[in-house]
Amino acid sequence: MANWIDNLRKRTNKVSRNRATNIPFLRRIVTGSFYRVSSMKGDSSISTIKTQIDTMRALATDSQIATALSYYATDATTLNSAGQIIWATPIDPKYRDLADIINVKFKEWDINRYARDHILELATVGNLFLPTTAMYRQDGKLGRQMVSLDNNTIRDDKYEIITSTKILPENCLHLWYQGKPDGYTVERSDGRGVTRYDESAIIHFSLGGMLGEYTTSGTDGDGNEIELDIQFGQPLMAAATQPTQTLNLLEDALVLSSLTRIVRFINVDCGNAEEEEIQATLQEIKDMIEQQLSINTSTGDAQSYVNPQSPNNLIYLPKINGQDAISVLDMNMAEATDADNKLLEYYQDKKLSVLGVPKEAMNFSSAEGLGGAGAVMSQRSALYGNSLQRIETAYMEGWRSGINQYLIQHGMSGMVDKFQLHMNPIITQMSTVSAERRDGALNQASSITELLKSLGITDKNDYKSALTEILSEALPATGAAVSGWKIDLDEAGGEDNAF
Repeated sequence: MANWIDNLRKRTNKVSRNRATNIPFLRRIVTGSFYRVSSMKGDSSISTIKTQIDTMRALATDSQIATALSYYATDATTLNSAGQIIWATPIDPKYRDLADIINVKFKEWDINRYARDHILELATVGNLFLPTTAMYRQDGKLGRQMVSLDNNTIRDDKYEIITSTKILPENCLHLWYQGKPDGYTVERSDGRGVTRYDESAIIHFSLGGMLGEYTTSGTDGDGNEIELDIQFGQPLMAAATQPTQTLNLLEDALVLSSLTRIVRFINVDCGNAEEEEIQATLQEIKDMIEQQLSINTSTGDAQSYVNPQSPNNLIYLPKINGQDAISVLDMNMAEATDADNKLLEYYQDKKLSVLGVPKEAMNFSSAEGLGGAGAVMSQRSALYGNSLQRIETAYMEGWRSGINQYLIQHGMSGMVDKFQLHMNPIITQMSTVSAERRDGALNQASSITELLKSLGITDKNDYKSALTEILSEALPATGAAVSGWKIDLDEAGGEDNAF
């Protein structure tokens, strides 16, 4: 069967089956420019994705954007007390061995070494593609009917996830059909079209990536045209593009204006001297002030050079009737105004509002001051904390998918999703408030229990009703379980499950 999606060569969304013009599809699209980002939309979904990736790569070279991305990548990869960045726990004690196996595999895959680079890529372009050993064994000639085979029936004991290598997101597309994953296409290294892979070949980490926004066309096994969705997560800093571009233009304009203001006019009163004499005298004065002679002791040659203590470009002019011929104000070379500075500050604040990183953490002076609003940045900025949580969630979800694929390939499909993945929790103002609410609810539960005992209340339903009301909001799972508790009102003690 012909490769139904081997060549995405045209500028339309159509997946071509014609091999006559085998040109790489990612090199035929119209890419955007970092300085033309008012509309990051192309004439197809593929070109739009390519343009966004190019824009985000350029955006990441900005010093402030790079610093913000570094903060996110570093804070998301802090170690727990066991020295782990990400770790697994069983959903039930009987799956404890599975969690131990996953944690051992994390060590074998050198997660601690590569996790920061993974998350930096994920935050920069919104997507991270990691290859597996299956990618290097597949010949790329899988049709749709082969992709749909039950992978549980094919055991691959040599299947591994390769964490040290990433696939460039501009060269890779994750395809979905009717809401189900349908494999990947990757541009060939020789530039001759693309190669088709199934789901086991690549692990996709994505910052969101809801289906429906990006689509392409292909053909099924019967030659019928079908529409395929492309999953593409939105980059973390996508909203920073416009303010960053505007700020860069304003900064460039300010620098150019500063360079222009370096020109200085010195008006010299030359009296009634002749024009030729005035010109020679002014040139002599200029040379004396700005130039110095240097003698090479080896050769005896002499040369002049600009005095480094005179950085300004000085222009000497004779006064006319005792008045300055040209002044700085005449050339509109006055210093920058407060309005100019306020405009720069406005776009700087607008840019920082998108980054989420507290202003003082970017080495700006601010009212809070360094550390004045808390030692943890996620506490000082709700946006930073939420974005950091979004990154960690995407990273854990990517690994959940990857580990499930690993279990399936090794013939352990019964263990799929029998584990939970964790990273260090994000400390935010909301998490602090939630912790205080839980503590308060526990104190209230203890107090109401003592109150009911002191009043001689012996009906257990009264205790359960009061405890359910108190615990339901702060500890919903615990509050829901209160009705099943065996409450022992004997102060001396009770059953093992007594409250």
